[in-house]
Amino acid sequence: MMLFSNYYLFFTLYLLFFDNFLYLCDNNFNSLKDMSKRNNFIWIGIQVICWLIFLGYCIQTGALLFNYIFSLFRPIATHNLHLGLDLSELYYKSISIYTFVFAVIIAISVLKAYVFFIALKLFKSLNLVKPFSENVAAIIRKITYYTFSIGIISIIAQKLVSRLSEKGYNCGLAERYWDDGGAYLAMTAILFAIALIFNKGIDLQKENDLTV
Repeated sequence: MMLFSNYYLFFTLYLLFFDNFLYLCDNNFNSLKDMSKRNNFIWIGIQVICWLIFLGYCIQTGALLFNYIFSLFRPIATHNLHLGLDLSELYYKSISIYTFVFAVIIAISVLKAYVFFIALKLFKSLNLVKPFSENVAAIIRKITYYTFSIGIISIIAQKLVSRLSEKGYNCGLAERYWDDGGAYLAMTAILFAIALIFNKGIDLQKENDLTV
């Protein structure tokens, strides 16, 4: 469900920005007051989804961090750390590797929450009357950087855990926390396209401001 929401968010962002970009080009940067109700509905929907995903990752990160600390004092908790995550075998075999795997899980969860936090800042900064600005472009570049980082870290984590499994270390369902690395790399490509469109929109907006 979370993976579907991620795809939905970034694909809709791409469509919305691209649609508005074409609108501006075709109408010589006239006011966006006549933006269709469909776009307004999509815009509100994206923000709601963003908030839900952000809160979901915050809750997940908090639960993971609490359960890790608690498991150090009560090893019995390693049998069900988060939504059925069982790392008890790994804990009793090597606490250092257990800590490493858990640190990766928490780090990826934090990064995902931060990505959607930045996305919320994007909605706050974006002015639909004059959407193309350096500040918004910088936020989009920042989101692109972090989605790329999540994708790369997830792929590396998947390779490392596969190696650990080959050596007899059972990491349980840990892979489900980074099995969407490919999805985040795909999001990076979409966001990169949005960034290019946005940069072109900034140039056109500057040209329009000079001719007014």
